[in-house]
Amino acid sequence: MSKCRKTTRTKLFNISLCSFILLMADNSLALDLPAPMPEARVRLYGQNGKPTNMKYSNQGRTVKKSIGGSLGGSFSSMIGTARNRSIGIPATNTLENIRQHNRNLSKIYYEEFTIPANVPIVFSNAIIGLTNINNPPNGTKIITTQPSCVGNKMIFHAEAGKDYEVFPASTSAQCGIIIQEIKPDGSVVPLKAN
Repeated sequence: MSKCRKTTRTKLFNISLCSFILLMADNSLALDLPAPMPEARVRLYGQNGKPTNMKYSNQGRTVKKSIGGSLGGSFSSMIGTARNRSIGIPATNTLENIRQHNRNLSKIYYEEFTIPANVPIVFSNAIIGLTNINNPPNGTKIITTQPSCVGNKMIFHAEAGKDYEVFPASTSAQCGIIIQEIKPDGSVVPLKAN
């Protein structure tokens, strides 16, 4: 009986010792890890012919996103299958009124992203007008060109823990971007426009 108790005590001691060593090793690893980067979130709107672009560098890596400017995004916007992608940013009036900006072969949509705070982020947009050529039977060629433009690049620094949305300044051929801070209740504060 005493030998059985001694064996049990030894096993418990070994288990306790192993647990203590693992706990200490785990804590020492945690101390060596860098602190998480402060983050914010952004909602970008785009559509076929009206892309919104975002670019930034973080920890030696360049990140580029284009909503409505990639081949897949433009195609899905053109055929009306573009899907919104949300990570939980509160709804705003811009989001609620998004459908009024849809055009033939160009559905507006959005994607939301986590972005680093306090890092310069470059936003830009463009309007890519189409050229239509009509050859009626009477032989008079009619060429119709929609307006095009490329907006200025805007550099923005997001604040940690805040939400933003970026969208074209106008539905006409005027280029430019509006950046708004989104409050938790969905109200917005305009920050910059060009």
